[in-house]
Amino acid sequence: MTNPSDLSRSISELLSTLDRSDAKGDTEAAPLQGVGEAADGMVRVVALAGGQIESVWIDPKLMRSPSERLAEEIRTATNAALTNLRSALADAAAAPDTTAMLEQLRELQRSAVPQLQGLIDTLGSVQARLSTGGRP
Repeated sequence: MTNPSDLSRSISELLSTLDRSDAKGDTEAAPLQGVGEAADGMVRVVALAGGQIESVWIDPKLMRSPSERLAEEIRTATNAALTNLRSALADAAAAPDTTAMLEQLRELQRSAVPQLQGLIDTLGSVQARLSTGGRP
């Protein structure tokens, strides 16, 4: 049977690992953005959360094209960037809340481990009584 102190130590190690990865994720998190391209990569648009367009890059060779084609390629790249941004936002919203998970694990460690120790102590007493021919 697992010793409650081993369980507590395992939970502590898990909490420590999650704390490190949570802190690391916060400092390395890049701002959400969407990238879209058109005209075989000759137009590139970067959209940011909040509806801002961060950048538009157009290959100088494409500038020789008729204005209608240029406008269409910019529109296509912008729509692709916005679609990509929506996908990134949905993925970020679906990501688990590690702060809440850490707090739940801490609460489990605070409450479950002592309860488990009490249960193990009680079962040990019952087992000892039964082995000596006593009543539980």
